[in-house]
Amino acid sequence: MIRDLLAQFFDAYLVKRDLEKALSFLSDGVVSLGTGAQELALDKKELRELMIREFESLPGGFHYEISDYHEHQYKEDLYTVYCSVTTFMTDSNGVKLLFQTRLTATAAYINARWQFINMHMSAPADQQEEEEFFPIKYSRQAVGKLDVAASRKLVELMLSMLPGGIMGGYLEKGFPLYIINDTMLDYLGYTYDELVEETGEYMQNIIAPEDWDRVERVIYESIQKTGEYDVQYRIIRKDGTKLWVDDRGHEIITEDGRKAMISVMLNINEDVKLQEQLKKEVMEDSLTGILNRKGAICCIEEILKQRQPGTMLLLDIDNFKQLNDTYGHQNGDEVLVLLADIMKHHSREEDIVARIGGDEFILFFSGCTSEHVIKDRAEHICCEFRDQGKKYDKADLSVSIGIAVYQGSGSFDSLFKKADETLYHVKRSGKNSFGLGDALT
Repeated sequence: MIRDLLAQFFDAYLVKRDLEKALSFLSDGVVSLGTGAQELALDKKELRELMIREFESLPGGFHYEISDYHEHQYKEDLYTVYCSVTTFMTDSNGVKLLFQTRLTATAAYINARWQFINMHMSAPADQQEEEEFFPIKYSRQAVGKLDVAASRKLVELMLSMLPGGIMGGYLEKGFPLYIINDTMLDYLGYTYDELVEETGEYMQNIIAPEDWDRVERVIYESIQKTGEYDVQYRIIRKDGTKLWVDDRGHEIITEDGRKAMISVMLNINEDVKLQEQLKKEVMEDSLTGILNRKGAICCIEEILKQRQPGTMLLLDIDNFKQLNDTYGHQNGDEVLVLLADIMKHHSREEDIVARIGGDEFILFFSGCTSEHVIKDRAEHICCEFRDQGKKYDKADLSVSIGIAVYQGSGSFDSLFKKADETLYHVKRSGKNSFGLGDALT
């Protein structure tokens, strides 16, 4: 199925040079296909412009052959494929040229049809001869080899099929730089001389410090197992901004016998931003900006899996219905935001603040089970909310809090149930207060 899709794409793109037909097999967010050596297309609109220029400069078609085809289904609507692609062309002197490349591509089921969302072509390093960047075989009728100008044009043509920046480093401490192309320099925002001066030619110095240990571990472990690796991380650009890349590389041996890696890096910054936005929409309460119920459960359960102690505060606004009936729902929303802000003010960055529905909130203090500290925080929240809610005097606003302590065993549901039981007793006893239940052991 995916092989047929790939063949249809190459028929349109290489043989017929049919722009619209070729683009129809690609998603709107396809990452870089048919770009120049110093260019990158981040969506179909950018790719269209690049392909138009390519077709104008090289209107003639190519012949191709797909071999060594493999595909892997990651899930029902996502496939990745690997194959060899041999492309045939004849230059202006009648010399027949053959290009051997490898292709990896990802296809997804989008809008009721299969489309490619990513493509990457490269030449096998072990097939390169002397200084030839791409492996070429001359026909028996050929007389002589390509001159420098023709070779350069050929390299430019094949680079137009590569989707990202090329970079490589020696497999030594800090990954000393081995190779880099202009596209990668454009990603980073440096000239080559600036990169040398700023980084000392060590790849480690362009990788975000918070990602370095993971990247180093993945590369070494993957190369040891398969000779290849695929890892996503952030690189630091000249202006200090960070860019997410997908780094796919392969181990090689350089002419001086040193082990090195060479890879193609794709700019996936927009994809990561989209994933983060989608996650935010799923996990975050749109009104208050704090976590929603799903987000709270996910984060708290992750802490509980690690058997880390903590304390849950379950908060409920007293007389909230009366507030809405008297002052209207817009003021009700303002009060919900008010309580969320107070909770954030009395929590740490590692704590979990969430609105789990209606006027109910959760505050989870990660790693803190001190009765003195917890009571102090709860008292400050009650007092501050009561004081700031006085302008809604006809509603007599306050907040009640049920507290449950987690000591390393039990589940989210059992912890929540304990906090809810304590909250019930607080509400029955007059509201505007807090209660501490027995610790879960």
